[in-house]
Amino acid sequence: MKVNPPLAWHPAPVSAPVDLHWWLTHRGSLTRLIQDRCEHFRVEPIFQALATACIDELEVMNLRRQTRALVREVYLRCNETPVVFAHSIVRKEYLRGAWRGLGRLGNQSLGTMLFTNPLIQRTPLAFKKLKPHHPLFERACKRLQNRPADLWARRSLFILQHQPILVTEVFLPAIRRL
Repeated sequence: MKVNPPLAWHPAPVSAPVDLHWWLTHRGSLTRLIQDRCEHFRVEPIFQALATACIDELEVMNLRRQTRALVREVYLRCNETPVVFAHSIVRKEYLRGAWRGLGRLGNQSLGTMLFTNPLIQRTPLAFKKLKPHHPLFERACKRLQNRPADLWARRSLFILQHQPILVTEVFLPAIRRL
């Protein structure tokens, strides 16, 4: 029996709750889906700086352990409630290339930019149930009033001019009420 290493991301969210499965597997713009279900939608930037990647991002992004890349983290809020924690990472040299406008997004949605440019290609989604020891779990829960036992996340690369950006979306408990 093959056991997946704890850092592994999977091609399907096999044990995800039924009410989350649709959100996890939808390949369209998550921003658009949330906007369609909210009276008031907003992007709340919480972190953006050159920083090191999470261990499970290094190979995907072809980065060495201490290499700094642009990390951007935001909450997607529906009627002031955070429903998704979004984390993106791009090599800093790509900020002078395909992703040069990324550093100036502010409270604008990265998803809108990704899904309106027909030149951007997306790789298949990968899924993971994040536990408290994962750094993205910790960062996603930082501003939540009630800390869940685990959180489901998905990620994929968006590629423009052969330059990838890795986007991870962590689904917060409130998404299940939309």
